[in-house]
Amino acid sequence: MYKRTFRELTDYIGQLELSPSEQLMILTADKSSHHVPELINLMNSKNIRFFGGVYAALLSENKMEREGFIVQKYEPLYCSIVLPYLMRFNLDPKDLENTTALVLVDGLSSKYKDLTDTVYNKVGKTVTYIGGGAGHYDLQHRPCIYDHKGMYKDVLYICIVKGALELAVEHGWRKMDGPFTITQSNGNTLAEIDHQNAFEVYKDIIEQEENLRIGKEDFFSFAKDHPFGIQKKGQFEIVVRDPIGVNDNDEIVCVADIPKGSQVYVLKGNANTLLASSVQIADYCAKRAPAKYRPLLFDCISRAMFLEDRFDTELSNIQAHLKYPVEGALSIGEIASRKNGEIIIHNKSTILGLLPLEENC
Repeated sequence: MYKRTFRELTDYIGQLELSPSEQLMILTADKSSHHVPELINLMNSKNIRFFGGVYAALLSENKMEREGFIVQKYEPLYCSIVLPYLMRFNLDPKDLENTTALVLVDGLSSKYKDLTDTVYNKVGKTVTYIGGGAGHYDLQHRPCIYDHKGMYKDVLYICIVKGALELAVEHGWRKMDGPFTITQSNGNTLAEIDHQNAFEVYKDIIEQEENLRIGKEDFFSFAKDHPFGIQKKGQFEIVVRDPIGVNDNDEIVCVADIPKGSQVYVLKGNANTLLASSVQIADYCAKRAPAKYRPLLFDCISRAMFLEDRFDTELSNIQAHLKYPVEGALSIGEIASRKNGEIIIHNKSTILGLLPLEENC
């Protein structure tokens, strides 16, 4: 349920009926993030358990909202804050058949991959993962995940609920040049491509292909149009990585990791290929939809920047295929399960999941 103002949110929470086993997930839009301390105090005063994250924007039906809140009620099997390599988990993964893990994570953390690895090593591949990286619209790293104890950065929050998600992931980007080998990297920072400075190689590729001159100062303006794509040997799938900055050593900073030794391509897309990919996931999920469901959507912030005015078309295309209102967020990294159950961080992608609900919900 989307609420535009904090007053609307408090009124809505005030009339909710919650059992002791239920919790609220509350997503907050960047422009309303100043209300989070007040929200935490309110929820604690009412003894309501909750968790949430600050996102660049919220997605409600066919609209992108820069302010407001999305509230969803869940009855978790397990909920917890996760730190890198530190997670208390006392459930047997074998008992998690037909469950879904909602994952909110600090999208600008250099520990992003460590956090998702920590979850996967504990929870395994029986659950279906869906979620996205939280963070502010200006891409400045500060606390963005919260619960009853406060706000945090460099953490992940996981909530496992009943129901097997129908899940689809697409991006619409195509290979422009490559493959190249990442010969030196450190987490989400690329130092060398084919034994040469990463920024210089990337810059040369784009200048040659697009016939333009570029520099560090306008990096994001061209990088948002030319992400990296990782393709493992023998696999058709390309996992997109979003370059978001250049550091003082001319190393490229990405959202999430690109391991040393990876084979990567420089990708290119246009509005039509991206919009077609979002229609594809909506159609896929709609054909497999349960009788009643909650649509969850995580769409990349830089994808929205790339599509500009046509991003509304992407949201409308998705909502038009679905019976129930879409809710979600613009994310910094999108989290989903691979077909083999492995948890994967995507960039510049659209992730749609349909969570089955009881008929009386």
